[in-house]
Amino acid sequence: MAQACGISTVTDRSKTNTTSYPDLLHTLVWNAIMDNATDVHLHRVDDGLRVVHRVDGVITPKAVLPPTDGRRLLNQLKSAAGLSVVRTFAPLEGQLEWHDEDTTWEIRVTLTPVRAQESAHLRLLNVPRDNWDLSGLGFCTADREKIAATIRSLSGLVLVTGPTGSGKTTTMYGLASLMDLRTTTTYSIEDPVEFRLPYAQQIEVDEQHGLTMHEGLRTILRMDPDLILIGEIRDKDSAIVAARAALSGRLVLGTVHARDAAGAVDALHYLGVPYHIIGSSLRMVIAQNLLRQICGECAQPRELDETELDTFARFGVSAPKELLHPGSCAECGWYGYKGRTGIFEVAPIDDELGARISSGAQHHELSERLRSKGVRSMVQDGLAKVASGATAMEELFRINAYTRCDEPIGQTPDIQPVEAPVG
Repeated sequence: MAQACGISTVTDRSKTNTTSYPDLLHTLVWNAIMDNATDVHLHRVDDGLRVVHRVDGVITPKAVLPPTDGRRLLNQLKSAAGLSVVRTFAPLEGQLEWHDEDTTWEIRVTLTPVRAQESAHLRLLNVPRDNWDLSGLGFCTADREKIAATIRSLSGLVLVTGPTGSGKTTTMYGLASLMDLRTTTTYSIEDPVEFRLPYAQQIEVDEQHGLTMHEGLRTILRMDPDLILIGEIRDKDSAIVAARAALSGRLVLGTVHARDAAGAVDALHYLGVPYHIIGSSLRMVIAQNLLRQICGECAQPRELDETELDTFARFGVSAPKELLHPGSCAECGWYGYKGRTGIFEVAPIDDELGARISSGAQHHELSERLRSKGVRSMVQDGLAKVASGATAMEELFRINAYTRCDEPIGQTPDIQPVEAPVG
């Protein structure tokens, strides 16, 4: 049946699945898992239902199911996610679990009406196998040491910033795991809860029943917390409560959308937090994005061209003698890349920077001061990972990271290639 529908049959690995679902849905999910997809899209097209995977951040079309099979698959998906199979004219949200030996995937399901039909999205989540280890996320040794020193202070506001899908929540959980959560009163407020964090009391936003992000934060403050995690700071009330909680001696970890460390200050001020509160509460900003890791089995060495040499020189990073170019092989599923790693800007906020923020320093001024203090930008971190062979120059160019970072290098020392990250 699955082959007739245009979806390849799963391998013997599917026999380890302990959850029983219809063959068509079973095949869809296992193909996504074997492809290391984070998302599966089921899009309505004229000739049926189009199956699309997002693998390492890149969209890849997979198959088109005939209309009859597409309708049957959506009904199976609704039933498995605890949703009514009767077609509605409003979006639906549900979830299901998938088991494979010792790994459990939590799959969030969203369906929405499109024209006279429905489309669906599946987000596949599983706890990282490195158990939130920062080295596995791509942090170099020096950045891990700066982060650990800040977390050990047990007070202040630490922000993780980056675009949607850049791994901010994973990094935030990794920061929390640096503490012994068994001896720490830890609460989180998230929308939704993406992963289970051991020993943390995780609260999920439920606006239909009056549990907003702001109300959840206010409640947490009455629960004697040592550590507070905020899934995303997105409104004025939550931002101010988070900053004031940090000022009261608690450690607050949160995420916010901004392009770099200095932009996080702009984001909080845009939400309505006064500069003097930001400057007094903020202890660190971690800006990040994700790059695909080059497949070590099929990568090919090549020489640098003049543009690449100029880019390394412009950002003060030592250029390697050669770069790796992605190939194509069965090991990486013919993508040329396998897995992703982070590029980071880890910016501790000391007293001098805090004073500048309190006085309303602008974005370019803060960026320049960070560079002069030896804080490397995401572009510099990305170039160091290119030089180490962890990723390809083409991948750094693909996300256009270096074109979005034009602050002066200042007194940043020459940056050597970092050790290749794990995973």
